[in-house]
Amino acid sequence: MKKAMSDGLKRALIGAGLSVALTLMTGAVTPSMAEDSLEQDLGIIRACGSEVWSLCSGVLPDVGRVKACIQDKMGQLSKGCIDKLLDKMTGSSFKICKNQTYALCAAARCNVYDGVAYCQCDVKHGDSISLPFPMGKDQDVCSVNAAGADNKYMISTYSLPESIASPQGGGASYTCSGDGSGAYAQCDGGICFRSTEDTTFPGFDKPVPKGQIICSCPITQAKPGDDAQGYQILGPYPCDKSFFKYCKAATATSKTGSTIYVGAPIGTAQALAVLLNGKVGPVNECRE
Repeated sequence: MKKAMSDGLKRALIGAGLSVALTLMTGAVTPSMAEDSLEQDLGIIRACGSEVWSLCSGVLPDVGRVKACIQDKMGQLSKGCIDKLLDKMTGSSFKICKNQTYALCAAARCNVYDGVAYCQCDVKHGDSISLPFPMGKDQDVCSVNAAGADNKYMISTYSLPESIASPQGGGASYTCSGDGSGAYAQCDGGICFRSTEDTTFPGFDKPVPKGQIICSCPITQAKPGDDAQGYQILGPYPCDKSFFKYCKAATATSKTGSTIYVGAPIGTAQALAVLLNGKVGPVNECRE
């Protein structure tokens, strides 16, 4: 009897805590989305329930702490669970682009011009991951990027930056509070210009070096209030407290001439690395 009650409580906590936490992670659900959202939540519970219990049972059923725990443990979740979570967060499954030359903007510094971020990104070759961004029949982010090889452009997709993947790396993930005072560039699927390599570009003091190009990226403003989401940007390692200024309004704005960095919601970078590579090792992290 005692074990049955314990198992029942466990299932109830997982169901209630996970469902509500994921709703908070993704923002408010409109009435027209309610049916699809419920079906997604049930799929997430089936895919993630046991993992959430294993990793975050100590904070159940506190919704806020469950949310924070899930984000913090993204790199330890299974591919099946992460796929469901990200599908809920973005409304679409991610696609892996195989053996392509692509732009990696995850650690990029950006200059703002007329409300758009122009980011100095690395040119890489290999497998990367992105939202699909379908463009008509049989066209998506991978095929569009492939076409750019002959047409002097490139698409920004994601892989885990080598600089943060090792304790000895020179980069780290900086966690910003998401209190509404900051912003970041969202470069997934951004268009990049091959002509910018080895040239000067507005807002950058030095010419863009060989092996890097400029990509245009929309700006995401952190949300204030109860549904505020923290986000992460990449900066130097060992941790430099002064770098957290890029989480704040004084430097992270949409005004022309501002400097901002590429970012993503907390845990997204590690989650995508799991989908791309099957696993992710320890990464350097800095918190205020």
